[in-house]
Amino acid sequence: MSQRFDPNFAPHLEADWTDLVVVTEPGSFGGGSNLVIDRSKSFDISVKWHVFGDLTPVWLTALAVASPNWKVTAYAESIGPGDEKQIAVIDVPVNPGPGLDRAYSAKMTVPPFTLSEENPGDPTQSGTYKLVVTAFLDSTLGAPGYDIMGYNEGPVIKVEDPQ
Repeated sequence: MSQRFDPNFAPHLEADWTDLVVVTEPGSFGGGSNLVIDRSKSFDISVKWHVFGDLTPVWLTALAVASPNWKVTAYAESIGPGDEKQIAVIDVPVNPGPGLDRAYSAKMTVPPFTLSEENPGDPTQSGTYKLVVTAFLDSTLGAPGYDIMGYNEGPVIKVEDPQ
């Protein structure tokens, strides 16, 4: 799995994912992660990240004036033929303040029937997807650009309808 945040001005301003994308299906066996998703039920994607370094309070305070929220978005990219789409989005407050390490988390719920399952005999839909989550903090401060963006490639999941 690949992950990254930018900008990265070590040791002044850095960011890192502290928890990979976790897929949980409410009511699933053991209540834990599940790589086989019942398309007729919702499922959750959870991520955690943090921004750290001596410029963290100043940078986040400046960006929060124009963009008070991180925009966290989950995408599903078909492995083989099929859908590629945005499947969930949520705003997470920046909450700038003192401290050189600011932690964030997001839990997104993907509605039922968002992703298609494999249909044997139909070569247009694999029903297998790679998940990617982005966290974006927009800047309106002008050049050279002060946005913060990170991505985290999650697991590959299989979608089916047990009916």
